[in-house]
Amino acid sequence: MLAEADGIALAEAFPEDRAALAAGSDGAFDVDPDDRPQVPPVGLVRAAVLDAATGGLLGQVTWHQVGWGRTRACAAWNIGIALLSAARGRRAGVGALRLTARHLFATTDLDRVEAATDVDNLAARRALEGAGFRAEGTVRGAQLRGGVRRDVALYGLLRFDG
Repeated sequence: MLAEADGIALAEAFPEDRAALAAGSDGAFDVDPDDRPQVPPVGLVRAAVLDAATGGLLGQVTWHQVGWGRTRACAAWNIGIALLSAARGRRAGVGALRLTARHLFATTDLDRVEAATDVDNLAARRALEGAGFRAEGTVRGAQLRGGVRRDVALYGLLRFDG
């Protein structure tokens, strides 16, 4: 177990978790497929999001390091979340996002965690705000979905935020 709080647990993700997520997703905000090879972000970490009481799979979180400058002090964690459709609407996303940020602040020396979501994904935006993230702006045309360039909303949380 990586971390646990508020009825949510983060644990090592297994290949079968990814298959369960793919099978249980409605794909509402999935980006368009692209056959061009893409290297996964360096150091991508996956953790399963579990119901702490039952151990049931709710989804997964991922994180990888990004940089805003040439020094370690300019590095940040970029996190993502995917929940099974059945896990949505139960505040599992809020708990998982909050727990992931707490875990990263407790186990690393980086002072920033950020996330982005489609500007129209109101549930994800509410979850990020509920987890303490602050809206920071819009990244224009960052994703391709349905053949259309889509804007994403960027959110950030600093170690020393309220």
